[in-house]
Order: sequence, then structure tokens, then C-alpha cells
Amino acid sequence: AVTGDWAFVAAGRLGLEEAVIRGLPLKALILDNGISEATGGQPVPPGALDRALAAYMPWVRRIADPLNPAIVEAELRSAANANELRILVADFRK
Repeated sequence: AVTGDWAFVAAGRLGLEEAVIRGLPLKALILDNGISEATGGQPVPPGALDRALAAYMPWVRRIADPLNPAIVEAELRSAANANELRILVADFRK
């Protein structure tokens, strides 16, 4: 699954809860740009994504440099090979 930060905060958490309950090895990529593009470009409230992810921290991996192809490829490969839920957060807020 691929989603934006605000889309995840607003609606994406329900799918993750179902994956945890069922033990599904769902993979999610969250593009964290701090902007709600779908609703006009409003800023995402500070800390909203982190609060939404708090219950899932054991499965969260952050991609600090999402413009570095080698780092992104390594993280995506690691997530794809994991036998558990994996949530990648690509940090574009810089």
C-alpha cells in the first residue's frame, strides 16, 4: 500500500489494525511531506503522523533520505522480504 501522511492519519490506520489482528505481513509506504495534497495543500498538524504510528512502532522503518536510490532500494527490499507487517515512512519534510 502507498499513501500520503495525511491520508494515512485520516483513514489508513484501520487497515493496519486489521493486519495486526490477523497477523498479515502487509507492507505500507507512507510519503511524509507534511502537506494534505488531496484537500488543497493544507499543512499536516505537527506530530499527527507520529501519534498515528505510535502503536505500530515495532514495524516502522524511516527512510531519512528518500532521494537516495540505494537507500530506498535497500529499505524496499528489506520490507518486501520481511515476514511481518512493515511500514516505511519516506521523510520528504526537509
